[in-house]
Amino acid sequence: MKITIRPNRVVEGFEGESIMEVLVRNQIPVQNICSGKGSCGKCKVWFHSGMPEPTQSDLKHLTSQEIDAGFRLSCRVKAEEGMEIEPVVVEIYDRKEAAFRDMIQINLDHGVQKVKVQIPKPSLEDERGDWNRLQDELLKILDVETVNIKMFALEKLPSILRAGDFVVTTTLWDNQVLDVEVGDTTLTLYGVAVDIGTTSVAVSLVDLNSAQLIKVLSHENEQTAYGADVISRISYASESGEKRLRLKHAVKQTINNLINQLIEESGIPAHSIYKMTVVSNTTMNHLFLGLDTANLAVAPYVSVLNNFIELSASELGIEINPEGRILTFPNIGSFVGGDTVGAVIGAPEVLEDGNHLLIDLGTNCELFLKTSQGMMACSTAAGPAFEGARITHGMRAKPGAIEAVTITEDGVEIKVIGRQKASGICGSGLVEGIEQMKLAGIINKKGKIIDPEKEGSSLSPRLRDRIRSGGKSGREFVLSYGGKEGSDVFLNQEDIGELQLAKGAVCAGIKTLVGMVGISIQDLDSIVLAGTFASYLKARSILEIGLVPNINPEKVKTAGNAAHVGAMRALLNRTVFKDAVELATKVKHIELGGNKVFTSNLMKSMYLERTN
Repeated sequence: MKITIRPNRVVEGFEGESIMEVLVRNQIPVQNICSGKGSCGKCKVWFHSGMPEPTQSDLKHLTSQEIDAGFRLSCRVKAEEGMEIEPVVVEIYDRKEAAFRDMIQINLDHGVQKVKVQIPKPSLEDERGDWNRLQDELLKILDVETVNIKMFALEKLPSILRAGDFVVTTTLWDNQVLDVEVGDTTLTLYGVAVDIGTTSVAVSLVDLNSAQLIKVLSHENEQTAYGADVISRISYASESGEKRLRLKHAVKQTINNLINQLIEESGIPAHSIYKMTVVSNTTMNHLFLGLDTANLAVAPYVSVLNNFIELSASELGIEINPEGRILTFPNIGSFVGGDTVGAVIGAPEVLEDGNHLLIDLGTNCELFLKTSQGMMACSTAAGPAFEGARITHGMRAKPGAIEAVTITEDGVEIKVIGRQKASGICGSGLVEGIEQMKLAGIINKKGKIIDPEKEGSSLSPRLRDRIRSGGKSGREFVLSYGGKEGSDVFLNQEDIGELQLAKGAVCAGIKTLVGMVGISIQDLDSIVLAGTFASYLKARSILEIGLVPNINPEKVKTAGNAAHVGAMRALLNRTVFKDAVELATKVKHIELGGNKVFTSNLMKSMYLERTN
């Protein structure tokens, strides 16, 4: 059967398939947080033709306005001939691009050289080959003993030389010519730094001549169509080699789409991008390279490689210069990858004297501890709640998302990204919203929303009126009323439970890691929060709900997306990358799976309260 995907694609659907399965099979991005079970409500599509009746899942997760407009959950709809749909595209709004510019100041030593060469023209008296005469000139200019050339450059050399009247620019890496160009192009030399997250991918375009950050873009990792977390993707990839390649293609497509958008917006040609650094957790690293992930998820949790790897762009299908060099950061262990190494490089203050804890908050939360006894790291599965997933009105940090909440007797004050009407809530809004609900007495330390009739006497009428029955999802508290044209944005009992699971895992991981070296939380000189989401958290909020054990709030600092900053710093300076490679070998990896102390700490860390 034929199904039209707007704006301009027609795909084949098979009997018994859901629309989500059709989209995933055809590698069309769709949110799939709950693996097609109909419980997350995120896989919305807009029907332009062939719209089915709403299912119970639609009625639960979609507003009446959305249902009337033709939105349905793709996992609940069986494909039928003639259907015409439009997937809801998920983009990520970068709220603090300017912050990167201040964080990547570093000496330039990236290792890519562009050299203009004037070559003697051939004659009957000088019959040297084209490469021989170019090589001889380079040996003199560079003052080295040997220079080699890639076949990609060698094949085009004769035409390039003659088109430029024997004036060419060569691009070299480790005394090897990667490319040759007509005339003088020494001023056009660029690189990209890539942060592959479980939920999102960020790519920054950098001028390698000036260290100027040109642009940062990010987008949902298209692998989310195959599962929300690393475990679900490992499971999917382990089913067959073909499925593993689908995941490789999905993340490659995400990166290439971002690179192409950067190229389009900046006017910089792809062939002028000669270097790329990549940070990611171990699972994302393996899937990006197309490696087997099956052993990451079973004891003794072994990766294919922990080392860094250098490949050409053509080998990985990345759409920069075909001979552009791609360097992946080294992994530390099965679930602590190059993103943790990158975060340390991006926030080097955690390596100073004293005891320092780095927390890279995300779907897969990594913890790095440096004390006088050495360095150690672990990971804990926080889940995607911090990214807005599995939250009823959760969304990425983009215009329309509530990012901050203040609750007083007079009501609720919200801050919305883009200063527009609220359409959902992102991670920072979720954390602060629940902290404010707790302080106002709307929820107790167990996370339970109070009964306004029985327990709400201390609340003002304006707050009591915002508490209402939410059916199977328990009571809910309205943060923003939608009015006639929109839908209310609220947090319900299930949403609070999702945050408790996420924050409990992080807090338990911290307690376990710190306890292993025999120090207390109070002995820490700093707690550094990393990750784009973490930049918008208030120390007061994370301490009040127990996301981090209780400590002097002045010791809590933020480092932005430190992993991405680390990738940019390594892009600009090869010594920084060498330091990252060395650092990874010195960090002791701690596996929390099956750790009884961690399990005990997890049970104690579920309460919404300050915890020691």
